[in-house]
Amino acid sequence: MPKEENTDAFWDIEDLLPPRPKKAAIRRVLSDVTATEIELDTPAADDGFRIPPAGASEKRAPRSALREYDGSGLISHVKICPWPTVFEFYTKFCKDATRYFPLTHEPCEYVYFFSYMPQYEQMTVSQMSYYLYWRGEAKKENYLKTDINYLFLYIYEIINLPDLIPPAEGARTLSRLWKRYREEFRYLDKYLGEWLCDYCLIHGVSPDWEALDAFAGELAGKVSLPEFYLKNGEVSWELIAAISSYDYRKSKYYEAHAEKYDLHIPSSLVRAVNRVIMKHPEDFGICSITTSRDSYAGAIVSHRSKFKMEITRYALRKTCAGSEYDLKHIFANLIKLAENRVRMAVGIKSRFSPVIGDERLKREILDYFDEALPPLTVKPQKKESEEAYMLLYEPKQTGVADISRALDIEKQAWETAELLAVEDEAEETMPLASAPFEDTLSLPSAPTKDAVLPEILPQVCADADEGFGFVSSALNDSQRNALRAAIEGRFPDYCRGIGVMAEHMRGGINEISMEYIGDMMLESDFSVIEEYLEDLREALTLSADE
Repeated sequence: MPKEENTDAFWDIEDLLPPRPKKAAIRRVLSDVTATEIELDTPAADDGFRIPPAGASEKRAPRSALREYDGSGLISHVKICPWPTVFEFYTKFCKDATRYFPLTHEPCEYVYFFSYMPQYEQMTVSQMSYYLYWRGEAKKENYLKTDINYLFLYIYEIINLPDLIPPAEGARTLSRLWKRYREEFRYLDKYLGEWLCDYCLIHGVSPDWEALDAFAGELAGKVSLPEFYLKNGEVSWELIAAISSYDYRKSKYYEAHAEKYDLHIPSSLVRAVNRVIMKHPEDFGICSITTSRDSYAGAIVSHRSKFKMEITRYALRKTCAGSEYDLKHIFANLIKLAENRVRMAVGIKSRFSPVIGDERLKREILDYFDEALPPLTVKPQKKESEEAYMLLYEPKQTGVADISRALDIEKQAWETAELLAVEDEAEETMPLASAPFEDTLSLPSAPTKDAVLPEILPQVCADADEGFGFVSSALNDSQRNALRAAIEGRFPDYCRGIGVMAEHMRGGINEISMEYIGDMMLESDFSVIEEYLEDLREALTLSADE
């Protein structure tokens, strides 16, 4: 029965149990209390392990290379060293693989097999039968239905049995298995992408490039040693996209023009990078480095087939310390420049102002688009009636041009202009009332022989800010005031007030705008392009504050 004070605590099971009997303490007494004498004077035989003194460190012999050779492409040197420790985890697997290697089986039904780390001892008789049948057909390149565990088991065999399977044959078999089953088991890229690379570098063989050709470029953006899959040292678009910090597919115009984006941006980048950067890698901070690599990470492999590798390569994902170049930003700016040209070709206004530090890269991109995708130019088609009308006003061809007569006509025109200028001299000395700004220029209403127009196109500053920072750094006061007038809808009046042709002023502003943002700023009717209106207002406000 529970205690009286815990009557309501029916869940307290300890109160319902009877008390446990106390255990009697057991006193342990040694029966033999004789002492044993130890003599320290007698030197012991030196056949055991000596404990090193405190603070002493074990000295390991330097690791000697099993083989060492010069590579090709971006991998310049490979050193293969034995695995530093001996382990017996997968010794039994190697013995089983050797025993099952010559066996085959007659055709039988497919049996599913699953294991996180597939080994022979885990399979039933029917599973083993199908594996031997499937493996035999795969050796003849007759690829039957399988699952990933049968596939991994065969891969482990090839890795662990270089004495029974020649490495050149093993590399070819791994490449073709990968190609055949890659679409069905996409995560093969994660494992075979590393293991095939290790296998070929360890044994000094090449994969079946013909089998890998369709997706080798894609692998370069996924594996830890992309330089291995760059055949002939040429960079693929997938690797460029993996390194770049900008993705053009996020553009709001991508969906409408995906075909042109996906064709011309990758093609232009691959051409520019391989022709310029890969020909002169040191110029862009790509230097030779040596890295250590553990072979066959995550695979079932015995210590006899596992190695340490030291690889000297030109690392594309890592620039040299102290280098002013960063491939991530170089590739991003090149993609933006290419996207600007695609937009121009489809009639979309561009807003990027990428900074390309090397003129050779910029020239390659522009040359590609001049050849493959020139800018869109829409020429108005003249109507037949208009063409017939203009024929009436064409100059008549009366023979050889008379130069002396042409000079006489020019002389008369200048004399007439001087007479007109004298009549209006009084008006020209006063500022024009229609000029609302303080920087109004006083120009004669008619040109004279010695007249010089004001400088409209200033020297473009090389260090101007990106975006609309050029409004304050590259435009003069007259051009900035003209843009303010354009925002207010009185651009022609302002130009007339300072004695400059409106088309001349518009052309000068648009030329500088094309240099900095890759697009015009003023339309043919002297209005500001709607897309740039807010940015321009902000830039003009900042320049006024300065």
